[in-house]
Amino acid sequence: MRQILKNIAMAAVVMLLTLVVWGCRSDSDSSNITDQKTSVEDGFYIYYINDGWTDISMKKMDVDQQLSSENTVDLVMKALLEGGGTSKFGTPVPTGMTYQRYIYDGYGTVNLIFEADLENVDPYALVLSKEAFVKTLSQIDQVHVVVYEMVDTVNESNVVKDKLTLESFADIDNMTDSEKEIRIFMPDSSGTALVEKSLTLDYSQKESLPEQVMKGLGSSYDGTVTPLNNKTVVKSISVEDGLCTVTFNDAFVNGKEGVDDNVLVYSIVDSLLELDDVNLVQLRPDNTGNRLNDIDLERKFTGDYSYVTR
Repeated sequence: MRQILKNIAMAAVVMLLTLVVWGCRSDSDSSNITDQKTSVEDGFYIYYINDGWTDISMKKMDVDQQLSSENTVDLVMKALLEGGGTSKFGTPVPTGMTYQRYIYDGYGTVNLIFEADLENVDPYALVLSKEAFVKTLSQIDQVHVVVYEMVDTVNESNVVKDKLTLESFADIDNMTDSEKEIRIFMPDSSGTALVEKSLTLDYSQKESLPEQVMKGLGSSYDGTVTPLNNKTVVKSISVEDGLCTVTFNDAFVNGKEGVDDNVLVYSIVDSLLELDDVNLVQLRPDNTGNRLNDIDLERKFTGDYSYVTR
């Protein structure tokens, strides 16, 4: 069933790309948003979602060039959230998610904050939603980055953030092929060295890429052991300005019997650094001290591949 859904999602992506390139027809509208024609002309466009959540539709919007960036962001967000007036132009907030607010920092970043039932949000709908918000807001000259933040309604400490730009959706190959293979580093059976293994990430899944990496580190591979003890729980993962912060429950600071503490740490750090948008890693235990035995957990870790067997 999962493979069938994935195939449907990929087919819809191809349809989406065709629509974006050639444009989308729309119904007439009496508001200041005018219909998108078969070829995209110069102007400002709002990216909406059709009621079946199968593709994006664009409508041209008149934007006063004299408005401040703050007022322009506010005007555009209002248009996105109100929808375009017909079933072809729905607001890009998926079922299972509730828009809360946005924060514009005045320096090029708009942070969108949603509450989400992360277990039940449709992965493909999430991709469409991100694309609609990012492609709309990025037309504002002063907006360069959109942070798409989701707070889990079941566990508020579980916050997923994606830092997105137009380049996030520019590579057609990546959009039609949702999988990417990376390296992860598992402790060997002696617990004194790291072994390189392969992990396939799936961009179409609801889990963020860092979450998929951590899940991969919890799997079994021949000749390896997992880096975390069986009582350790990953409570949240976030990525901001290149820093990936992983918050664990208290059990993390107990380490894992039979695994060297440095091997444990760099199994996680070196694996997460394989992600394109991660440059530093912080490992944060929840409600406990800031040390894993002799290792200071206040620091932000860079990679150390000296433990990897060649």
